[in-house]
Formats: sequence, structure tokens, C-alpha cells
Amino acid sequence: MKFITSIYCLFIVVISFGQGNISFNLNAQKNKIELGEPLTIRLTINFPAELSNQKIVLPLITDSSVIGKGIEIWEITPVTDTLIEQNDGSFHKHIEQEFTVATFDTGMVDINPLIAIFNTDTIVSNAITLTILNEPLEKEAELKAIKPIEEDPYTNWEKFMLWLREYWIILLTATLLPIGVIIAYIILKNRPEKVEIKEVIPLNVRVLSQLDSIEAEKLWQKGEYKQYHSEITGVLWEYLSERYQIATFEKTSDEILKQLKYKAVSNDHFVQLQKLMELADLVKFAKTIPTPLENESVLSITREFIHTTYESELKAIEN
Repeated sequence: MKFITSIYCLFIVVISFGQGNISFNLNAQKNKIELGEPLTIRLTINFPAELSNQKIVLPLITDSSVIGKGIEIWEITPVTDTLIEQNDGSFHKHIEQEFTVATFDTGMVDINPLIAIFNTDTIVSNAITLTILNEPLEKEAELKAIKPIEEDPYTNWEKFMLWLREYWIILLTATLLPIGVIIAYIILKNRPEKVEIKEVIPLNVRVLSQLDSIEAEKLWQKGEYKQYHSEITGVLWEYLSERYQIATFEKTSDEILKQLKYKAVSNDHFVQLQKLMELADLVKFAKTIPTPLENESVLSITREFIHTTYESELKAIEN
């Protein structure tokens, strides 16, 4: 490439405002370039800092922007915004952006002026004219021999070793990762399951403990007759459901007693339960106030029924 003296092409359009001047310039590092040679163009805007509150809209430059015939935009840098102190102590805003251009046309090529908006005014930059040079062919030049094809100096094994030296980490990871996954799967699959052993509380112990808790609350002594009888019958129904496998959920007393007739329950127990449930229904639904003796007998009858029937079941199992 021929030596070309570097110069700056500078044409300034200045628009005067009440508070100072605004300059909008396009600068090129040189005005003569070779065909296809990249060239950096610098866009600059300068204005007094006191005008910083004014709205400014820069020209939008993309790789598809048309800024001149045959001009291609290759690279665009971000916009920079700096504050510069002048010799007189004042400050100016300096906005700058660079973009790289190239062209494959020869001769004179123009980069068109760009337009920006400052507040409500339009400001126009200078244009740049470039001279595109093309290296001429030598008319009397001798034909040069075609260079021979160069053979690859490395063997296939050497190529493989060079590749392995560069990518051995990726190869090792790709090999060990599936193996690790398989081993982890086998370990997890064959790991013995934890068996939680739950303590089984016998039915009679559980329901009798509930009756003890009801007695300790002293509900009927506080005048809470309905709650007292509801809780006792609830414990009784739980016992009947598990002991005799009869449905008690959302069933009336009559429905429960009808099912109980077909179970191994003595007539005395059946009659006692029938009276107990009738009293409980009167208290819960007819708001009958039972006597202290009735309240105590309901609890004792339930306890005695559970003791007797559960022990008879154990004896039957043992026999």
C-alpha cells in the first residue's frame, strides 16, 4: 500500500443558540484509502454544559444504514458522553461515536451529512469526500509460477495427539459423566428402603385413654352437657367401627344399633348401649339436662362395654 499522509477532514455546521454554540462534526482519519480498506469515521457533538437539559436525538447508525453510495458499515461503537473543561474554565458536553466503513467502488465517494435533533432544532453535520485508490496491474510483469501444494507435515497420529492435548478435559468429562450417572443410579436403586416402625397402640388402650381425657375435662360439671355426651358417643362409635367393622360415620344411633344386632354383643350390653344413645340424642338434639347420676353412668357404661367386649375378643383369639 502506498504511503498516504494522514489528515482530518473537518467541516463544521454551527447553529447558534442563546446560551452558546453547538457543533456537529464527522471526522475521518484520512481522505484517501485503498479499495476495500476499512476506515474509521468519528461522529462528535459538542455544546455548552448548561444546555445539558435540552433533548438531543442522535442519528441512528446501523450496519444497514445508507450514508453514501457504495459505503458499507462494518462496525459501530457505543455512544460516549463526557464533560470537558475548556481553557476559560467553562464546561462542554462531548458526545462521540465511531463507526468503521469500507467501499469497493473506486474514484471519489461521498459520505452524506448526518442529521441530529437538538431540542426542537435540526442540526446537520458536514459531509466527507473520500478518494478510493486501486493498485494498478503491471503491464510488463512476468508470469509467476504456481506454487506447489504443500503437504501436511503431521501424520494422522500426530494430529490426533495434538487434538487430544487440546480437548482432553472435554473427552474425559464426556467419558466419566455417563459412568458416574450409571454408578449413582445403581447405588440409589439398591439402597435398602428405610422401614418406619410405628408403634401400634391397642384399640382398647387408645379409646379408654380418650375417655379418661373427657373425664378430666369435667365438661358436664361446667354445664357443657351436649359436648360431654357428643365426645363420649364419638369414642364409642370409633370403638364399634374398629371392633365390629360397622359403619358409624354420618350414621344415626338407630342405624348403628341395627348393624350392632348382627354382631356378637350380649343382650344386656345391647340394651345398655341403646339407653346410652337415646340419652345422648335427647341431650344433643332436645337439649335435655341429664342428672349427675346419668352423666356418670354414661361414662361407666362405655368403659365397662369396652373392657368386656375387647377381653372377650382376646379370649376368642387365644382359644
